[in-house]
Amino acid sequence: MIKHPFFTIILFAVLFIDKTTAAEIEYFWSGSITEEGATICVASDTEAKIKVQYSDNKNFKRNNLFSKTIKTSDESHYFSKLRLSNLNSQKTYYYRFSVNGVLNKNRTGKFQTHSNKPFSYEITLATCATTGSNNPVFDRIREEKSLFYLMLGDFNYGNIRRDCEDNFLTYYRATLGSKKQSKLYQNTPIAYMWDDHDYGPNNSSGISPNQYGYIACQLEARKAYKNYVPHYPLAFEEDGKVISQSFSVGRVTYLLTDLRSEKRRPLFQGDCENPNSSNCKKTKQGSNFGSDEHLQWFKDQLLEAKNNNFAVVWHSSFPYLSSPDLSWFNCDEDNTIKTKNGYECDDHDNWGWYPEEREEVANFIKNNDIPVCIVSGDAHMSAIDDGTNSDYATNGGAPIPILHAGPLDRKPSIKGGPYSHGVSGIRGQYGIMEITDNGGDELCIEWKIKNYKGEFVLNTEGELLQYSFCFQLDN
Repeated sequence: MIKHPFFTIILFAVLFIDKTTAAEIEYFWSGSITEEGATICVASDTEAKIKVQYSDNKNFKRNNLFSKTIKTSDESHYFSKLRLSNLNSQKTYYYRFSVNGVLNKNRTGKFQTHSNKPFSYEITLATCATTGSNNPVFDRIREEKSLFYLMLGDFNYGNIRRDCEDNFLTYYRATLGSKKQSKLYQNTPIAYMWDDHDYGPNNSSGISPNQYGYIACQLEARKAYKNYVPHYPLAFEEDGKVISQSFSVGRVTYLLTDLRSEKRRPLFQGDCENPNSSNCKKTKQGSNFGSDEHLQWFKDQLLEAKNNNFAVVWHSSFPYLSSPDLSWFNCDEDNTIKTKNGYECDDHDNWGWYPEEREEVANFIKNNDIPVCIVSGDAHMSAIDDGTNSDYATNGGAPIPILHAGPLDRKPSIKGGPYSHGVSGIRGQYGIMEITDNGGDELCIEWKIKNYKGEFVLNTEGELLQYSFCFQLDN
């Protein structure tokens, strides 16, 4: 075989080409969608200069625009974000990437902008997915005509408690790298609030360790969320603060509350090493919001929505509807935590252990006549209550409709209740929330549950797990 000098030159050029020119996009997803903007989060496999080409034409044959150039680097683990602005409302946009000057036409994402005026739309919502899950339920969610996907927590099950920065990167990459999940996130924008397993160890708080002495990686968790997730503006920008956020779509305000990273458990003192002791007394109430500042932010958001004549969809990551069972006998030797100030119980995945704060929230909603419903995660079930069992205001007056939607693929479990419209405890479930708003004095919501086959789900009594209701809004 004769070696031609020309081919030798080509060979050396291939071997020694600058590696940045060979960079590829690994993951991307969109979020923080408004009527005129969107955030794109993208990760490359090595250092790269990236631009986004976007258009309202699926084939990019007209109205093409390019974003500014961003750079991914080893320092940011090759993740970066950019903001697209000056978009038209209620318009579907398609986007793809130019990497080091080379346009990749094979990987395209899409999103639809919102409106600040009354309009009708649909969203999907769900919770609890095993890390890297490739369950067909993600295909069904993608196939829905969903304005966005509201991820209710437990995005993965990292349960991270050590090697924090490296592990958060690992688990985000594993989740975004799942074939079916990546296709969903590329085609449907996300709004996402963590719960315990994707924030830290099981039953995490930011203040006290669990029964094994593990404390969540609070600072690293927030840093990872800020770097890797296309989120809405956070309530507090300081590191170590909660990642709560709010946004409005039409005449609905969505409140995504971080009820993990500053959570304080109730404190007990006395003869608490004996679970049945009558001398173990509660000396300090717990708080899911964790601080007066955070709770006040939540109340302010509720009032702002009310003053704007908006309805509120509040994402409380774990069950709101649960008995106020505060007896110390529920804390056995396996989940009793001794601290320097007293004793805590690790079993705190519901609002029943925080009755004082729940009553305060319910009274605020009642006294200000705020139209609000709750969507929840954490529990591996789907369930609906029409407000019959969820009124925790003093002397009543704040019945709140509640929806649980899940699990995506985790082993079923039933928490809280009772639920007026029943429960479904099967794998591979998600919720659909349809908003009907014609601009009048009524805004209506319908909840439905589907399975991984796209079929509507029945409750344990054999009835469709669905519910619709309307809020009266002032014009």
